[in-house]
Amino acid sequence: MPVNAGYEYVNAEKLYYNAKTLDEKIAATEELIRAAPKHKSSEKLVSELKNRLRRFIEKKEKNKKVGKTTQKSIRKEGFQCVIVGLTNSGKSSLLTKLSNARPKISAHAFTTSQPEVGTMDFKGYKSQIIDVPAIGSNGFDIGLVNTADCLLVVVENLLDLDKISEHIKKIQGKIIIVVNKADLLSAEELRKLYDTIRSKKLKAIITSCINDLGIEEIKQQIVKIMPVIRIYLKEPAKPASNTPMILRTNATIKDCAETIYKGFSAKIKETRISGPSSKFANQKVGLSHNLKDLDIVEFHTK
Repeated sequence: MPVNAGYEYVNAEKLYYNAKTLDEKIAATEELIRAAPKHKSSEKLVSELKNRLRRFIEKKEKNKKVGKTTQKSIRKEGFQCVIVGLTNSGKSSLLTKLSNARPKISAHAFTTSQPEVGTMDFKGYKSQIIDVPAIGSNGFDIGLVNTADCLLVVVENLLDLDKISEHIKKIQGKIIIVVNKADLLSAEELRKLYDTIRSKKLKAIITSCINDLGIEEIKQQIVKIMPVIRIYLKEPAKPASNTPMILRTNATIKDCAETIYKGFSAKIKETRISGPSSKFANQKVGLSHNLKDLDIVEFHTK
């Protein structure tokens, strides 16, 4: 630590010594340079810090060129949503609100160095939610981004969309724009943000992970995109199950039966359904009947 260093430099030094990944070391070194004392006796220190930063950046670029990666493999499980955004946009906090994941959350830049995976369970629908390292970091996984069923693009302000758009040109899934950290805005700033979104006809959700603003709406939008339906099975003379079976949209009675186990449809003598796809309660239907969300299915076997 240099002579006459202020508390900002001391704090930056602590961040540097606690840094584990290359991105964290780069961010901490940049903060050390910014916080270093500005006088004659500190010139050597600043020069050493700049050389250190240069070496870190060169190492990062070298890793990119040789394709070196420490990314953990992510197995796709069902409907997959990937959270993408710039550093410190609140992606990790959003993952915590949407799923059962409990990632490390910090104000320090590039805290997420590996993809963090969680599961959203909302009204019987389940979705895999993945927070990938921030755009611009060494761990940013464009493969996951491009193949996801849904992309949650998290920004602090709408201007950030331009910085992100060039990185998501080849995506296959749907996009939900999330304007985060609304709790930091005044009532007037929040009103103007809503007006801007309406005037530009953006499909954006304003959120805050502090007071849960917009969190329920994000979950509803994810479910709306999912090409699945919920079916409740019922045994004769018993109430319907509380846990739904998840099937693809337009699935048939046969699909439902075969999901229970292969060959089960051949053992069915009669099927009765109640719900949106039935004309009346306990309607008898055949194996080719198309099911709808929230149908109740009762199988009678031979």
